[in-house]
Amino acid sequence: MASSISTLAPNPLPNLCSHARLSPRGSQMAFFRSLNPSRRISNRLFNRRFNAVAAAVKQDTTQWTQAPLVKVKPAAESLFHIGIDVSESPELCASYAKAGQYLQLRIGDLPKPSFLAIASPPSLAAEKGVFEFLVKSVAGSTAEVLCGLEKGDVVELTQAMGGGFDLNRISPPEEYPAVLIFATGSGIRIGLRTGSLLA
Repeated sequence: MASSISTLAPNPLPNLCSHARLSPRGSQMAFFRSLNPSRRISNRLFNRRFNAVAAAVKQDTTQWTQAPLVKVKPAAESLFHIGIDVSESPELCASYAKAGQYLQLRIGDLPKPSFLAIASPPSLAAEKGVFEFLVKSVAGSTAEVLCGLEKGDVVELTQAMGGGFDLNRISPPEEYPAVLIFATGSGIRIGLRTGSLLA
């Protein structure tokens, strides 16, 4: 009678829970190989090179228009009333159609333009060819340099951007006896000044 010997291998890990599974050793090693630092570095270098090439291909298509300052006056502590003559640029005047629009302004060789909300009504641009701004002078910014300029100095502007305030949503005014407006920028000045936001 032949005897058979059976060997039972003990479970290498205790069964901690019924749903725990052991993954094959090969997949664990593949995971650790994927963490190879030289591969991560080469991927980072590739991404940097790719981003640099993409940035070089991307061109600045923003059109800038030169315009002289006609007013630089303090309006409050670190807040300045700036007026810019845009009468020589009818397309720039025409781009400003709604209260609440904004534009970019740059000065000479400064690397960063400043985004500014236009604080005068579109009618002022149409009638007198002037954009007005309330600019807060922030240390180290383009706005600080702008507030230090004088009448006659030249800056560059983009066309007006953004949809502005949609006043048609509260029209006719008699159907909206109380309108609450919360504003964080100087663009609200136009609506208050022209009365379009006042009952």
